[in-house]
Parts: sequence; structure tokens; C-alpha cells
Amino acid sequence: MGYKIERLQQVIKLKVSQIILREVQDPRIGLVTITFVKLAKDLSTCVVGFSVLGGAGERSKCQHALDDARGWIQREVASILRTKRAPQLSFKFDESIEGSARIAELLRKELGDEVDAGPAVADTDDGDEES
Repeated sequence: MGYKIERLQQVIKLKVSQIILREVQDPRIGLVTITFVKLAKDLSTCVVGFSVLGGAGERSKCQHALDDARGWIQREVASILRTKRAPQLSFKFDESIEGSARIAELLRKELGDEVDAGPAVADTDDGDEES
């Protein structure tokens, strides 16, 4: 991917994060993190990945709130880009964070069982006992 696309993705990610954090006043948006931005080579579309703290209900509410604010966020992003056209934004829940947390929990359970059993301790008594 070209340098221009990568740079624009970084700018869009930063601007969308700032807008959601500081300017969007929708109570349905909880603790949201923008995880990735995927910009098309022709700059026509842009997928913004997000994760949210909470369960499926929180994710659904946040998705609807972001979809409702999409036009306004897109206009704000377009105001800072120096391109002929502003990309059409869409928001997509990033499931990789959830998958990583699930894997970490499974590992914690598996390793936790081994830690609870305790390591086998070898007898290191060298015969020098002091009374």
C-alpha cells in the first residue's frame, strides 16, 4: 500500500477518535476504541473498525449510534482531508479484540490449572543440616 494511503488512514483514525471522544454526545456510545481504518485505493470508501467495552448489547447500541452519527463524522473528516473527494465512512465492529480476549482467558484457565497444581519441587537437601 502506498505511503499516501497509509498516511491518510492514520489521519482519519486520529480524527475519528477525537470526534467520538470529544464531540459526539450520544449516550449510546460507551468506551469506544478505534482499532483500524481501511481506506480504498481510490479513496472512495473507508471502513473504520471499532471495539467497545461491554457485551453484545453495548456493541449493538454503539454500532447504531455510530451509524446515526456517520454523516456528521464523515463531514468533519472531509473538512481536514486535502483530497478531491471525501471517502464514504462505514463502521465495523472489530472482532479480533474479542477473540484475543477469549484466547487469553482460555490460556489463563489452562495455565492457571498448572500453576494451582504447583511445580514439582526437587529435594535439594545436600546433607548439611544446622541445628
